[in-house]
Amino acid sequence: ERPTILYLGRIKKYKSIQHLIAAFARVREELPEARLMVVGDGDYLPALKAQAAELGLTEAVEFPGFVSVEDKVNRMRRAHVAVLPSLKEGWGLTNIEANAVGTAVIAADSPGLRDSVRDNETGFLYPYGDIEQLTQRLLTILRDETTRRRLEQGGLKWAEQFNWDRSAKKFEQLLFEVLESKQ
Repeated sequence: ERPTILYLGRIKKYKSIQHLIAAFARVREELPEARLMVVGDGDYLPALKAQAAELGLTEAVEFPGFVSVEDKVNRMRRAHVAVLPSLKEGWGLTNIEANAVGTAVIAADSPGLRDSVRDNETGFLYPYGDIEQLTQRLLTILRDETTRRRLEQGGLKWAEQFNWDRSAKKFEQLLFEVLESKQ
């Protein structure tokens, strides 16, 4: 299967998807068969489509818009890597979702995102806005199957701790500790 990169989320300027498209153009110089899926909807979509066209990437970048949950999960599973290049996030839920289906992630080392990725364990962090570093991280995951598999396995383990049962048990334990300390 062709090396596939995925962005999944709202299409807003602060998400910095333009950085991913710029890095993808460099990836294509070395891996011309690579493709990028930019999944989601938002007001920045026309600018990203124009950028892809200017860089000669129209055939290699897919913009399917908003997709169903089932389609989202299938795209995550098929991707070699999911990327979140945002300037800021509350938290990187998409990173955990990708890890939960066995997909490695790359995220900007920015507030919110850095807490959802264990660098070099579940994926890679790179300095926000550093197109060259993003390009190199992408090439590493797309070319080095051993590294990609290691990150996928690390991601699966990492994502296991983010489930409702485990969270409820931790919360219950915390409540008991607080109640006991008050007696």
